[in-house]
Amino acid sequence: MAIGKLHSVKKVVAQLFLLALPTAALVFYLLWRLNLFYSILENHWVKQGLYFFAGVVLSIIFYAFRFRFWATAGLLFILQYIVYKSLGSINVSEFDSFYVSIQFLVFSILFCCGWLVGFGFSRSKYFTVCWAVLLLVIQIVVVSKTTDVHVTALINAFVPFLTYAFYIIYTSELIRNMNEEEERFGLFIGKRLVGFAVFFLVLFLVLLNVFRNEFNAIEKEWGGGSKSGGGKGTEKNESMTQKDEGGGVKNKDQSKLAGSLNKDKDLVFVARLDNFLSDGKTPNPLYFTAFYYTKFDTATQTFETDKNIPYNDLFDPDPSQIPLYFKKTDQKVIENSLAIRNRKIVTAEIYNVSLSSTEFLAPSTSFFCQPISVPKEQKQTYRSAYQAKMWVSELNSAYFIYNPAGNVQLEDFQQQRFELLREVTEIKGPDEAFMNYYTYMPKDAEYRKIGELAKNLTKNARTPIDKILALRDYFTSKNEFGQPLFKYSDNPGVPGLPSANKLTYFLLENRKGYCAYFAGATLFMLRSLGIPSRVAVGFSTTDRSNKNPGWYWFYRDQAHAWVQVYFNEFGWIDFDTTIPDVNTQQASQPDGTPPENVMKTFLVADGQIKFVDQKQKRLTMSVEKLLYHDTDYTSKGTDLLADISLATITSDTGITNFSALKEGMHVTAVSHAEVLKTIYALKNDNVDGIVKKLPVPVPIDEIKIMTKDPTRKQKENGKTEINTDVDWIKVLWITLISLVSLVLILFLLPWSIWMYMDNRARSEKDGSGYARYTACLYYLNQLGIEADPLRPNDYLKSVDAKFSTQFFDFNAVYQKMKYSSFPLTVEEQRVLRNFYQPFISKVKEQVPFKTRFGKFLNLTATLHFFSKSK
Repeated sequence: MAIGKLHSVKKVVAQLFLLALPTAALVFYLLWRLNLFYSILENHWVKQGLYFFAGVVLSIIFYAFRFRFWATAGLLFILQYIVYKSLGSINVSEFDSFYVSIQFLVFSILFCCGWLVGFGFSRSKYFTVCWAVLLLVIQIVVVSKTTDVHVTALINAFVPFLTYAFYIIYTSELIRNMNEEEERFGLFIGKRLVGFAVFFLVLFLVLLNVFRNEFNAIEKEWGGGSKSGGGKGTEKNESMTQKDEGGGVKNKDQSKLAGSLNKDKDLVFVARLDNFLSDGKTPNPLYFTAFYYTKFDTATQTFETDKNIPYNDLFDPDPSQIPLYFKKTDQKVIENSLAIRNRKIVTAEIYNVSLSSTEFLAPSTSFFCQPISVPKEQKQTYRSAYQAKMWVSELNSAYFIYNPAGNVQLEDFQQQRFELLREVTEIKGPDEAFMNYYTYMPKDAEYRKIGELAKNLTKNARTPIDKILALRDYFTSKNEFGQPLFKYSDNPGVPGLPSANKLTYFLLENRKGYCAYFAGATLFMLRSLGIPSRVAVGFSTTDRSNKNPGWYWFYRDQAHAWVQVYFNEFGWIDFDTTIPDVNTQQASQPDGTPPENVMKTFLVADGQIKFVDQKQKRLTMSVEKLLYHDTDYTSKGTDLLADISLATITSDTGITNFSALKEGMHVTAVSHAEVLKTIYALKNDNVDGIVKKLPVPVPIDEIKIMTKDPTRKQKENGKTEINTDVDWIKVLWITLISLVSLVLILFLLPWSIWMYMDNRARSEKDGSGYARYTACLYYLNQLGIEADPLRPNDYLKSVDAKFSTQFFDFNAVYQKMKYSSFPLTVEEQRVLRNFYQPFISKVKEQVPFKTRFGKFLNLTATLHFFSKSK
C-alpha cells in the first residue's frame, strides 16, 4: 500500500528553502560563536552545523509523507543507540574507539535536534514560536558569557536572532496557508517577504531609537569603558587604568587578557618614599599597590578582585573622606599579613596630580592613611596629598630583581633575599582554607598544560624559592639562535582561534605579552606547584631622579601587575617576572620640583558650617573633631569663629573659591598660624576649653570641602567592597525587559492594525467600499471567523445568519462597483452607505468583550490574514 502524501513538492521545496536554509545559517552562526569561546567544542562548527542541517532537511522530506512522529523518532533513536554501542566494541585501539564514539555522539545529538526542528516546521502550527524563543534564550546566555557590554555588541548579538524570530514565524504561517494551485506562487511569496523586510526594518529603526538611551546606560554603567584610555571594553583593547566620573585616574579592579594594551603617559602622582638599602643612601623603590587579583574567570579570561579573600591584608580607605590631618588606621591588616620576619615600618607621602581622589595607593602592607596639606605655592600642581605607613618586607624591591645587570649591590641584595627564603623548605598556610584558596587551579586541559610545564621546569628544584627561580629562568632564557625566548609587547595578538586559552598560547607558542600575561602565567604555574600566590596590581616604581633621592614620579604607563608569593613567617613577597620593555619609550624624565617646606600644623578643626560671612570673609563652624598640637579631641558641636580671608579653599578636584562655601557643608579647617604655637592645651582640656584660649577669630590657612562622592570605595570590617564592571544579572534583566516590551508591542499589533482599518473604513470618501470590505474581513478573521476561499458566498451567508447582518448584500454591491460599468440603484447606494457601522455593532453585541480581547491578542491570526492567498 502506498504511503499517503501530506505535502506537495511545492510546499516541501518552500519549507527547505524558506525555513531550513535560514535556520541552518543561524545555527551555523550560533555554533561558530560557541566554538570561539568554549574550547571543549574543538572549533568543529562547520561539521556540527552540517549535522544539524542534515537532520532538518531529511526530517522535512520524511514528514511530507504521513509518518507518525513518535514511532519514527523512536526507531531513529534505537538505530543510533545500536550504532553508538557497536562503535565502542570495534576491535581497534581503546583511544580510537572512544574518539569515534564521542564523535558519533556529537553527530547524533545535533542530527536529532535538526530532525525535531524539521518535524516542527513540517507538522506543528506553534512550533516556530517556541523555537524562536528557545534560540533567543540561548543567545542571551551566550552573550552574557562572551560579549562585552557596549551598544554595538548588543545590537550585533541580538538583531540577527530577532530578525530570524519574526521571519520564521511569519514565513512558516505563509507556507502553511499557501494555495498550492496558484500559478504565480513565487511572485506571491516574493512580494510578501519584501513587505516583511520593509516592515521589520522600520520596526527595528523605531525600537532602536526608543531603546537607545537604555543601551547607552548599560554601556556606561557596566561596560567598563573610558574615552580617555580607560579601556574600550572590547576583546581587542585593554588598559590597566580607568577614569572615574571626575576624571581621576585609578587602577581597574579587573584585567582581561586582550590583544593589545592601551597606555597613556600623563603624570598621575608624585611620592616620597622613606625606604633605602642597607647603606642608608641608595633609594630602594617599592611597588605601590592598589589591590589584588585573586580570582580568574576562565570564560572571559579575566583577572578579578574578591572582597572575601581569606586573611584580607588590603588596607583600602577613601582619602577624600578623611578630614585633613586626621588618621585612619587598621591594625588588622598587619595581623592578616601573617608576616613576623624581616619587616619594618616605612612611611610615604603621596601627592595627587591626576589620581582619583578616592584612590589609595601605597606599598604593601599599608595600615595608615592621613590626608595632609599641599604647600600653598604648589596647590596648582597637586590637588591633594596624604601620608601612608606600611608594614614592609625588607626583602622587597621594585628594582628589576631578576636582572641586576652587573650592579654588585643589587646582586648581593638578591642573593641575600634568596638565601633567607631558602630557609622555607615547605610552604604551609595558617589553615587549609588559606591554602585551598591561594593554590586554586581551573580543572580543564589547558590549565593542566600549564601545570605540566611548571613541573617540568622545576623538576630539579628542592625548595619553593628554587622553583620560583626556575620559572624565572624560563622567562629570561634564550632560544637556539641566542635571542630572548620571551618578549614584552603591548600588542601580543590573540590566538588564531579565539576560544584558545590565551595563557597557554602565551607560554607555549607566541611568547609575547604585557605584564598581565607574565603575572597570570606565573600565578598558575606557581599554584600548580602548590605555592600560594596572587596577582598584585598598582604602579611600578622607577628611580629616575638624581636630584631628590627618595622621590618618585608615577606616570599612567607605569600601571602594572605582578605576582606576590606567600612564605611562612615572611608573609607575601613581591616577584615580578615581567621582562623589560626594550622597544617602548617610557614617560619623559620628570623635571618638576617635589613638594617642600611643608609648614607645621597646629590646629585642624572638622565639622559643619553654621554661618558664612561673605563681607568679612569669616565663617562659624560647629566643630565635631579637633586636632590640636597633634592631639585628637572630639566634641558634640563647639562653635569656632574662623578668619578665612587669607585661606586657600580646596576640594578633591583642586582649588576653588570662597563662594563655594555654603551653610551645612562639611569642611576641615587647617591653621599653621605661629600665634597658636605657644598656646598649649592642658591635660584636662576639652574642645570647649581649647577654643576659649584661641584668638577670635582663629586665623585659618586652608579650608578643605569634604564632599560626598557616591562612587567612592567603601569598607566594612576591614574588607574592601569592590563593584565589578559588569553585573550580568542586571544586564540580563534589562535584556529580558526589552524583549518583553517588544513582545507587548507585537501583541498590540493586531489591535493597532484594526484601529487603522476601522478609521479608514469610517472615513472612506471614494465610495468604492474597498476599505469597509477589507476591514470587515479583517475583523471577522481576528475573531476566528475565517473565510472559505472556495465558497465565498456561503461564507457571507453564514456570517449574516449568525449576526443578522447584510454582508452578502453589501458584497454584491461591492462586486458590482468593482467589475461592472452600470451605476448603482438607490437601494444599492443605501446598502453601501448604511452597512459598515451597523455590521460592526451587531458583531460586537454577540461576541463578548472578553472573547474579543483575547482574540485580538492573537498575532498568528493577523499573520494568517496577510499571508493567505487572496
